[in-house]
Amino acid sequence: MRCRTRPLLAALSVTVVALVAGCSAAADGASDSPPPGTVSTPTTPSGGPTASGPVATPGTIKNVVLVLADDLEWPLWNDIPRLKALEAEGTTFTNYVVSDSLCCPSRTTIFRGQYVHNHHVVSNDQASGGGWPVFRDQGYPKDCLPVWLHKAGVRTGLVGKYLNQFPQRRGDLAIAHQGWDDFVVPTSHRAEYRGYDYRLDDNGTIDAHGSAPTDFLNDVLTSKATDFIGTAGDHFFLELATFTPHLPAPVAPRNLGTHTGERAPRDPAWDTAVTNAPHWLAGLPPFTAATAAHLDRTWVRRARSAESVADSVDAVRAALAASGHTDDTLLLVTSDNGFHTGSYRLHRGKRTAFDDDTVVPMVAIGPGVAAGRTVPQMTSETDLAPTISEELGAGHPDWVDGRSWKDLLAGPVDHWRSGVLSESLGTTLPGDPDFQLIAPPSFTALRTERWLYVETPGQRSELYDRLNDPYELHNIIGTAPRQTLAALHRQLVAMHRCAGPTCRVADALPGTA
Repeated sequence: MRCRTRPLLAALSVTVVALVAGCSAAADGASDSPPPGTVSTPTTPSGGPTASGPVATPGTIKNVVLVLADDLEWPLWNDIPRLKALEAEGTTFTNYVVSDSLCCPSRTTIFRGQYVHNHHVVSNDQASGGGWPVFRDQGYPKDCLPVWLHKAGVRTGLVGKYLNQFPQRRGDLAIAHQGWDDFVVPTSHRAEYRGYDYRLDDNGTIDAHGSAPTDFLNDVLTSKATDFIGTAGDHFFLELATFTPHLPAPVAPRNLGTHTGERAPRDPAWDTAVTNAPHWLAGLPPFTAATAAHLDRTWVRRARSAESVADSVDAVRAALAASGHTDDTLLLVTSDNGFHTGSYRLHRGKRTAFDDDTVVPMVAIGPGVAAGRTVPQMTSETDLAPTISEELGAGHPDWVDGRSWKDLLAGPVDHWRSGVLSESLGTTLPGDPDFQLIAPPSFTALRTERWLYVETPGQRSELYDRLNDPYELHNIIGTAPRQTLAALHRQLVAMHRCAGPTCRVADALPGTA
């Protein structure tokens, strides 16, 4: 993670979110356009340094709650005091890397524990090889994380965002419900991004919501999630997947007055050209004053929207306390991908290999998890499924690509992986909520604690020294030692070709420190 963080804030007291009735639902004026495998235990980890911080006292984890934001990057996380304060209460993974900085491929990885080249859901849209239809047609609803947990006697709940283009045809609701005891998911395709006037599949019943303050989507989802916690019993998994702060970044009425006077961070990457840039990124003009002002307005709106993520975390923690589950529940707070605002002369968006898009917040709080600890080891989104399934005693198929964090959560480990893969293998089309005019072509990228190495077919490869160039501004591919480049290329190729157990060999290849 870049050295962008502010001094660690003191832990804030937990407050219960009030779903404020009678407030105006009007927006704040900012406008943003487009807008079965055999169950086994994980392979023993190998490779990598030990984590920093104290060793936690062992605890018993009986439940897991995953709060998943949508497009929440580290710089924005650092601007939300209640989210930033979570780091003092739990363990922070500073090199947690998503498989693809795009909603549907990323969420498929969470459910399957696989890199994109293995699950093949490469985009948000069926026309470009992704979305719910591809997930469905691959048979994944009957062989993914909730199914593994449900078979092991864990009560499962999904509240919030599922997969793009869901549902598509008759019968999709029944297919998607497999493995989920509670399934509360919007089905409007696009309206839910605006926060109002959406339809909700509430365990098979379709409820229509309007534009009243009490219809604000994130509050409705949060209420459903806390209801689940209060009734789930003693062994459960809940994913609360918000739509915030994804553009157009809906804002709860109570948060409209926050972040006044802020602007997008003017860090070294702001409006700065990458030296020796690949063709797609080269030659972008400096921002005009109007462009900078628009990006500042986008930042403020997204910050106000991200306050709803903090609202959700507060409410979940209050519900855990009220139901007596604070001391036996692992809470994970993270995002499906990051987002850039003004970095590298790119206006706003994602899908790059740079850290704002691919290295996202991940904080774990719970029994046996040390407070105020940081874990710098390379961790991956592919690790979520095996970690959650192992913590809850469910096991997982051996074809899963990731590694369980069970030992890593408990304290430093002697051996771990050396690198993590991220990929962008599909395209976004006009009409996709994540479509952007300036987007990178397909690439594969290897990220280690020292290096970011990117290969793009038909374009100049990229190498950034994260130690001496933390903002990834200088492509040194032409001057780096051949031995370093050869080792990085060898590991990248091995990881891009890996599957299951071979991924847990390829990700620990030596020579790339």
